[in-house]
Amino acid sequence: MKFIGRSYELKELNKEFSNNKFAMSVIYGRRRVGKTYLIQEFIEDKNGYYFVALESNNIVNLSLLSKTIYQACGNLAGLPDFTNFEDAFRFLFEYSLTNRIVFAIDEYPYLAETAPYISSMIQKFIDEYKDKSKLFLILCGSSMSFMEEQVLGYKSPLYGRRTSQFKIKPFNYLESAQFVESYSEREKAIVYGLTAGVAEYLTFFDSSISLKENIINNFLKTSGRLYEEPSNLLKQELREPKTYNDILFAISSGASRLNEIATKLNVPSGGLSHYINSLIELGIIEKKTPVLNRKTKRPVYSIKDSMFVFWYKFVQTNLNMINLNMGEQVYDMYVDKYLNDYMGGVFEKITEEYFEERLKNLSSPLIPLDYGNWWGSDTRYKKESEIDMLAYSAEKEYLFVEAKWNSSKVKQSVLDELIDKSFNFHFNEAYYWITSLSGFEKISSDKNVELIDLSDMYKIGLKK
Repeated sequence: MKFIGRSYELKELNKEFSNNKFAMSVIYGRRRVGKTYLIQEFIEDKNGYYFVALESNNIVNLSLLSKTIYQACGNLAGLPDFTNFEDAFRFLFEYSLTNRIVFAIDEYPYLAETAPYISSMIQKFIDEYKDKSKLFLILCGSSMSFMEEQVLGYKSPLYGRRTSQFKIKPFNYLESAQFVESYSEREKAIVYGLTAGVAEYLTFFDSSISLKENIINNFLKTSGRLYEEPSNLLKQELREPKTYNDILFAISSGASRLNEIATKLNVPSGGLSHYINSLIELGIIEKKTPVLNRKTKRPVYSIKDSMFVFWYKFVQTNLNMINLNMGEQVYDMYVDKYLNDYMGGVFEKITEEYFEERLKNLSSPLIPLDYGNWWGSDTRYKKESEIDMLAYSAEKEYLFVEAKWNSSKVKQSVLDELIDKSFNFHFNEAYYWITSLSGFEKISSDKNVELIDLSDMYKIGLKK
């Protein structure tokens, strides 16, 4: 499989490697996002070695680490395991005095769990050897809280020792499309929604077969790679997975405020904060506040990971039929009919990412102070109103965006309504975008209006 994306991270890692000095890079991000693949691509043409810590005891991890260090330090075979981690790392640092090597430790939190003193010990060796060592050390982990607090945090023994850090995020809609290049733009967008841009999930989709077959094979069969993925992920990452699953079910059922989630689960709202924060940290849900009112005391919660949204909407509700090997019937009766509804939220995300691409290409009408969803009161009509995306600049330039994912062309009335909503705001200049899956009817507009269809949104990736 060809290597996709991560060009910035690779460029920075290679730049640092070329310095021929000691370096410690911290790479972290949620599971399955492609951290390991990035490291493997980086070390492929280098004197690089890769150790994966196990969720096991210190004897097992020390034995595996010993073998990898011996391999890194001249492919020494037949030697006994080091008697402790200190001897192992000193051997590695001593070897690096005259040899430029990359040594990557994946799942570092597991190693630190095995030996809680390991970070202090590595800090000691860095301070002792950093001015003369040629070691390029990589610490990688999937536990976001551990990596941010106990590796990068100011209370960590390793604080200030890292020379670079990379938080690996899911791919955006353009990068995701490269995994299914033969698909239509509509199908590429749907695959992006189904996978939330997570690298490993994208590899499960085979563009030589139909999108329908891929959805059935991955989600709607008991043997599917994503059939139990949400529950498996929760079990791997969190204690009390049942509680987290209940919260996600409540949100997927329409509860968006903390008190609504608590009421749905029949628990006190104060007891949910820890669980909510853990799900936010993993990138599964998000706490949303409207642009221009970020300090609101009434945030809403929604499922951010669109693979989870799909699973709760179409898989969990049809488990009985799927267990009877009726995945094709589930697709025909439920998925196909409601796929456009599901894609509405995904298309808003794609629209936001398209705006970000325009920013990077210096083709945005404004440089924003902030952007995102807006909702609030329309004081003129005394009713609640919302805008899919609103961006504003320091010069009081505003961009109002409406995203339309449906099978019919967008009509003039959609633009008229968006312009009308904009009169709730005080601006010096206003711009209007409408993004559409199916194009537009004849719409009268001016230079401050852009009508952007899905093909336009993918063409921007070709301009790089």
